[in-house]
Amino acid sequence: MDGVIRYCLMVALVATALAGCVTSTTRPGTPASPDEAARYNMQLGISYLRQGDYKAAQEKLERALATDDRLGLAHMGLGVVLEKLGDPAGAERSYRRAVALEGENPDALNALAVFLCLQKQERAEALRLFDRALAVPPARAESNKAMINTNAGTCAKRGSLDRAETYLRAALAIDPQFPAALLQMADVAFTRGVFLQARAFLERFLVAAPATPDALWLGFRIEQAQGSAAAAADYADRLKRDFPESIETRQLIEGERRGG
Repeated sequence: MDGVIRYCLMVALVATALAGCVTSTTRPGTPASPDEAARYNMQLGISYLRQGDYKAAQEKLERALATDDRLGLAHMGLGVVLEKLGDPAGAERSYRRAVALEGENPDALNALAVFLCLQKQERAEALRLFDRALAVPPARAESNKAMINTNAGTCAKRGSLDRAETYLRAALAIDPQFPAALLQMADVAFTRGVFLQARAFLERFLVAAPATPDALWLGFRIEQAQGSAAAAADYADRLKRDFPESIETRQLIEGERRGG
């Protein structure tokens, strides 16, 4: 379910871009100051990033940073762009530069932590960064602590289900309907073999958010584990109907061919 953590990271970056970019006050016909030009290019780069035009985003963000290398948001956005373009080493440099510049920016800490957990499997450092992000007081920086706790829980899941559950329950204490946390808690409960709890969390997720391939695949496995053939078949039918090209549908079909 690593797709969930990626979704949370992108939400963080878009929110930061909307809140953090400063609109240029340059009047038509007057030359922009270097500072204004850097921020304007940063705005354009973030806009291209949100549209999925990664090459254009890279060009604008690099132009912004050539003028002002201290723009933490530009480094963070460039990290996402370089990751999308298949340059993990460059992405890591950008994320680390953002944290070096803005060590109390929860979004910068979250971005680097997600990268380290997903791309390098460096969970120990990632969890330290998540904890730093969660420790930043609201007086210094606003942050979506439900999202960061969810990312931390998703990262911790492979090493410690107990630690993962602690983060995820903290996320749900902040926002009881946070979809990613509900889905991850369903997965944790399923992994533990607590199938009724897994079903309950999954049902809450499906009320809070549209169905996703990984959610339907998890539902299928939960119901299979409980011997609920009709409910499992319903999840299987929805998965094949709504997401015929998904990895989860291919897994389902392969299992059916093997008779499993």
